[in-house]
Amino acid sequence: MAIYKDEARDTWYVSINVKDLSTGKWKKTTKRGFRTKREAKEWENNQPKVINPAAEPSSVPEKHVPTFREMDQLYLDYKQTKPSTRRQEEYRLDTYFADFVNEPIDQITKADLVKWSSSLGSMDISTSVKNFCIYAVKGVFKFAAEFYDYPNPSLFLKKFKKKQVEVLDEMETWTPEEFRQFHDAVENPVYAAYFSFLYWTGARRSEGLAVCYTDYDSAAHTIRIWHAIKNFPQGFIDLKNDSSIRSIKLDTVLLKEIQPFIDQCDEDHPFIFGGERSLPITNVQREFKKGIDKSGVKPIRIHDLRHSHASLLINNGVNVVAVSKRLGHSTIEQTLKTYTHLLEKTDQQMMDIMVKLHA
Repeated sequence: MAIYKDEARDTWYVSINVKDLSTGKWKKTTKRGFRTKREAKEWENNQPKVINPAAEPSSVPEKHVPTFREMDQLYLDYKQTKPSTRRQEEYRLDTYFADFVNEPIDQITKADLVKWSSSLGSMDISTSVKNFCIYAVKGVFKFAAEFYDYPNPSLFLKKFKKKQVEVLDEMETWTPEEFRQFHDAVENPVYAAYFSFLYWTGARRSEGLAVCYTDYDSAAHTIRIWHAIKNFPQGFIDLKNDSSIRSIKLDTVLLKEIQPFIDQCDEDHPFIFGGERSLPITNVQREFKKGIDKSGVKPIRIHDLRHSHASLLINNGVNVVAVSKRLGHSTIEQTLKTYTHLLEKTDQQMMDIMVKLHA
């Protein structure tokens, strides 16, 4: 799939390949006339990757119920999965879903999956691997239900929550000096401002994408966080917890950087970061990686900008209650649990102060 600019017409067009599951053949389709690349991308994202759905069941021999493995192969073909990812999924299903891969797809019951999920949860493997298996199994059953009308017993399966030790192992942070080095390497000003907003407010990525000019209080110099954008481009979702809805005070340096973008906003261009529409998450990820590569700072995740902000506050003695409220945590206990390793450092700082006071 690819998106191209039609220079002669000053429009965009999309060229995609779709597969006819009844023949196994690919067909190229082109759609022209999009005013913007974003519109072309949205159209592309909404297109099915298969055609001739009425004939699709014929790709499985008549009266033959496919095994889970056979359905998985059709599913991987449908997704046009790259070879390395395909091998990884096949290996993990053969390893952790071995009791069912050769079972007929319609013979695997909800009770079977309950037992399997419980067994998977008790295995001494990372939560990421467990969730990879969960997503793979759910994907195959969803595909089988949508295209072949088989029952989907996997709807109840939920991802596993990461253990605290895994969260801490994954957590990386940038010092202000490292962030400035990264920031200076980001070429696009709006993305640089967006990353600054995340680093200096601790807002979640999805919260930052949803910020509009009407959320800014010019008198108090605060941004109201009350919704988020997920599963772009579907739009807003309300934050679940009252504690997540909060007003974040902006420091003068950050405000100076984002003020020009606020000033450019109006009813037709409401998003501080993006204007008419919020920044596409794929572009955010790309610009973030480009900034890291160009600056040479250690790689971290976008979510680690939030951890960096929390670490910065806690390491500089800010009250944990204030930190919890600024981050929008549901409870102070959540903050304490997430940043226990930092609080241990502040405990030592407190002891150092006590020694000085007793001297």
